[in-house]
Amino acid sequence: MWVFQLVRFKNLFIVALTQYLLYFLLLIPNFKSHQITPSLDNLHFFLLVFTTVLIAAGGYIINDILDFEMDELNKPDKVFINNQISVSHAWKSYFGIVGAGAIISIYLAIYVNQFPLFFIYPVAVTLLWLYSRSFKKQVLLGNIVVSLFCAFVAGIVIFAERTAIKNLYSSDYEKGAYLVFLFEAYLIFAFMSTLFREIIKDIEDQEGDAQLNCRTLPIVFGLKNAKIVTFLIGTILFILVSFFTFWLSENDELSGLAFSIIGVLAPLGFSIWKLANSKTKKDFHQLSQLSKLIMISGLILLIIIIL
Repeated sequence: MWVFQLVRFKNLFIVALTQYLLYFLLLIPNFKSHQITPSLDNLHFFLLVFTTVLIAAGGYIINDILDFEMDELNKPDKVFINNQISVSHAWKSYFGIVGAGAIISIYLAIYVNQFPLFFIYPVAVTLLWLYSRSFKKQVLLGNIVVSLFCAFVAGIVIFAERTAIKNLYSSDYEKGAYLVFLFEAYLIFAFMSTLFREIIKDIEDQEGDAQLNCRTLPIVFGLKNAKIVTFLIGTILFILVSFFTFWLSENDELSGLAFSIIGVLAPLGFSIWKLANSKTKKDFHQLSQLSKLIMISGLILLIIIIL
């Protein structure tokens, strides 16, 4: 159905899956073992995940509405606006999704008595709207916004349960510190790996973007400099993952150690090498797909460590 394509159902599924895995495999077992009651029960955690999914879905729709001309140049086979859905219908879908998310976020903020939780919602929606309207056409700004949102997917879980985590710190400082360290490590990985991929996508789409007067990194500073920046980001990410791999070794996390080397470091190292030798749109498309696999591998690594 066109609606699943419009909201990128597969991506939304990964968003929801990420939050559920982090919550029920990492947080809840530690809370239960220390007799700590989480701020959200199963129903209300579902609503939190659903709100995050609605934010993402709204972001995809507004992006398609505002940039269907750009998409017709860069990826004509994936254009839905004016093909499978009218612009007016898309706008109605967008406001319906954003409105539903706002209502749920207000309810959740009241339920857990954490009003800052509500203000995150309009900030996220506004940033994604600005991304589609302007940021994605600017040097690095749009890349950073998308990367922050990917980190936000995991970060909102720990933010919603920050009271329970404080209680865990009080009850067992080492366990609390370990839990927060894993979350922080994944947040950094999610941000850096997304930023790496986003710039690669800009390089891939630079011809179409240039026709619409976008000012992305490869257009403003050239392909060579864009590759240098991407190379540096990939290298920094490789170094950070290497440090994390060493930490796994020091803590006898043998399964995680093996997967980190084979499933994350190896493809990341290969992607950095491939970046230096990529020249055509096809090359960068393949690199974009590989970097997406690396992002998923980071989540799998976290799951292996937790289990």
